[in-house]
Amino acid sequence: MSILSLAKRLRNDRAGFGAMELGLALPFLVLLSLGMVDASRLIGTKIDFEQAAQRTTDFALARRDVLASNGATLKAEAAEAAGVSQNDVTVQIFLECNGTKQSDFTSVCPSGQVPARFVNINITSDVDTEFDWSGFARVLGVKAFDQAVSVSGDSLVRFQ
Repeated sequence: MSILSLAKRLRNDRAGFGAMELGLALPFLVLLSLGMVDASRLIGTKIDFEQAAQRTTDFALARRDVLASNGATLKAEAAEAAGVSQNDVTVQIFLECNGTKQSDFTSVCPSGQVPARFVNINITSDVDTEFDWSGFARVLGVKAFDQAVSVSGDSLVRFQ
């Protein structure tokens, strides 16, 4: 068999073409799949935190007596609803007089000013990703986020 006939035969041979295309596309498909898993996990956690914060502000509206505890009851309620530590929950109960935040929630606004009382629940926690993106980022020469990403959800409600 001559080199010329071998070259013609190889030029017309399409037997491994699909496998070659798959070999080129597979790394991108795997990275896309891993990215979708991590993104859906982070988005799902954010939705869970938002719903837990909203449930807690609903609880504060239904049981206004818990506001007297300076937020300790609300903090415990939000932590339990979100499945996180109480250290990951921030509760603010505050008064605004004509849009100006006051230092004391229990005070009364001066005459002629409009009072507005609020409860703000914020839940923030670190969520581990399933894939360590830093190695991939080093290959591309870019900065990636850490393996743990901070996710937060909050709810603010005016009750007066």
